[in-house]
Amino acid sequence: MYAILSHGGRQYRVSAGDRLVVDRLDAEVGSVVALEPVLLTGGDGKTALGKDLDGLRVAVTVIAHRRGEKLRIFKYKAKKRSRKVAGYRSDLTELRVESILAKGAALPRSSAPTAVSRADGATATGRP
Repeated sequence: MYAILSHGGRQYRVSAGDRLVVDRLDAEVGSVVALEPVLLTGGDGKTALGKDLDGLRVAVTVIAHRRGEKLRIFKYKAKKRSRKVAGYRSDLTELRVESILAKGAALPRSSAPTAVSRADGATATGRP
């Protein structure tokens, strides 16, 4: 089964297990987030859109936060000796699609590391 969802002004075709890169989300690495709205679902010979999709969400796990490739902007005015160079890098979030959730379905559990108490009183995040 697949879904087409809208996020950040773009549309993505996703199914369980897919990875996608979107504009930065305010979520911790390892947390599970729901993305909506779902515009269309399909697969198994069935297609649904419109009011059939009310309440549908896509559950995704945040894998990493990173920065995109640097883009250079060069502005130039002929015969005026005017040149201006600027650039920027987009802040991105890499996501893994867990499942397409039906209306009212709960999000899957997060696989985020939990704080573990150590003998010396410090806490470890549980990461290797």
